[in-house]
Amino acid sequence: MTDPQTRQSRGLLVVIALAVVFFALLVLIVLKSSRDEPRPMAESETLTVIPMRISIRTEPQARAPVVTSATRGDRLTMLEDRDAWVRVRNSEGLEGWAERANLERVVEQQRREKRAQTIRNLPPLEGVATSRTPLYAGPGIFYPLVGELAKGADVTVHTRDHEFYAIAYGKAVAYAEVSSIDIAAPLAHELIVRTNDDASIEETDTAPREIAEFREDPPAPVESAPEPVAEAPRVQPVGGVYSVVPPGGTQPEELDRVVPNYPPAARRAGIQGPVVVRGIVRRDGRIDNVEVIRDLPYGLGNEARRAVSRWRFRPATYRGEPIDVYYTVTVNFRLQ
Repeated sequence: MTDPQTRQSRGLLVVIALAVVFFALLVLIVLKSSRDEPRPMAESETLTVIPMRISIRTEPQARAPVVTSATRGDRLTMLEDRDAWVRVRNSEGLEGWAERANLERVVEQQRREKRAQTIRNLPPLEGVATSRTPLYAGPGIFYPLVGELAKGADVTVHTRDHEFYAIAYGKAVAYAEVSSIDIAAPLAHELIVRTNDDASIEETDTAPREIAEFREDPPAPVESAPEPVAEAPRVQPVGGVYSVVPPGGTQPEELDRVVPNYPPAARRAGIQGPVVVRGIVRRDGRIDNVEVIRDLPYGLGNEARRAVSRWRFRPATYRGEPIDVYYTVTVNFRLQ
């Protein structure tokens, strides 16, 4: 038979165990309520819709019923923030949940527009969509979709960001995959690199085989009685760099050119065609920030970039003073 002291000890252990369970449940309740509690906001924020269309749902989950929809540029009032989802109200007073990635705050919109303005001031290149092409808000497929290009649509390309082109899209900038856009290579400054395509390329490549020819468009003939034309718009430098030489200035002049190597692997594979590179010709005649805008496989783009980075120029001038200006070169690799 159990003595009274043993029964008392067992009763005390039961009470302690119940107390532990009670406090554990209390902690779980507090943590859950704090996790579900909306983030405090000093005041309602205005968010702008980025994609062409989004759904506003009854709950913060992708399969919840749709309350209404919103289109690109619509402004929504944010009522509650839960990281990936936000509760919003539209201009008609309808409320629901939308994915945060499809919306941007005022400061985010201002930052994006400022970057877009900088990109649009870069020298444009003409291109064409080779297939039906989705357009993204940023240089990646994880960014929201903002539009689409039809096959054959003409586009203006401003720069390349990894595997995406930043193109003009209305008054904004959108991004398209490089593989979907064919850039029309500008020939105002073209370096033609030729090499023999024969069995000797399988041998040692220590002897140079590249033959270079630099071609520039001839100046347009001057008419005896030219028609009056409107004054060209004033060109403003961005960050101290001109996108083009302003009217009345002088263009950069190549003084020392380095011929790119034709990679043996590219020759063996029969790869040829234009590579477009762009850099900034500085006031001291150097060229830097050289980037590959239109690339080719087997290292052709890198060879063109490395060679052009070593070129030297007589700098461009404006009002008698040297200036920094963008300079685009087409390096055309040809097998013969």
